Amino acid sequence: AHLFTGPLLATKQDVFRQESLNDFMSLGRLSWLEARHTLQNLLSVENQTLQQPDARSKVFVAQNKATMHLPAKIGDYTDFYSSIHHATNVGIMFRGKDNALMPNWKHLPVGYHGRASSVVVSGTPINRPQGQTLPVEGADPVYGPCKLMD
Repeated sequence: AHLFTGPLLATKQDVFRQESLNDFMSLGRLSWLEARHTLQNLLSVENQTLQQPDARSKVFVAQNKATMHLPAKIGDYTDFYSSIHHATNVGIMFRGKDNALMPNWKHLPVGYHGRASSVVVSGTPINRPQGQTLPVEGADPVYGPCKLMD
């Protein structure tokens, strides 16, 4: 069913039949707003389009039969370290409470390369990272599971 009939999406119905929403996201803000307005209208009590069971069965999936997917194919991203609470908590883990927040943090946007493989659907099992750690100062490093993950 062609439910997105606005001026921007009427000829772009195929973006909603893809494995991801990347093509839809590439259309830009005005198309997103049109899609939001269309969905709000279709789901309103006043709109009769989806009131019949046969129409609803074509567009809705029962929650207990739904499979969660990532909404987008994520090739690469930059993660911006912009929450003072997050930066402080991470700083405490690595540098201690007295030197938690680096002096330059408040003067520049801190961004770092994120791994797309770390973006997964909720509930996906995560392999615990392993690497070298120092069990005590001056000892040889040991290979094993990450101690800070928990």
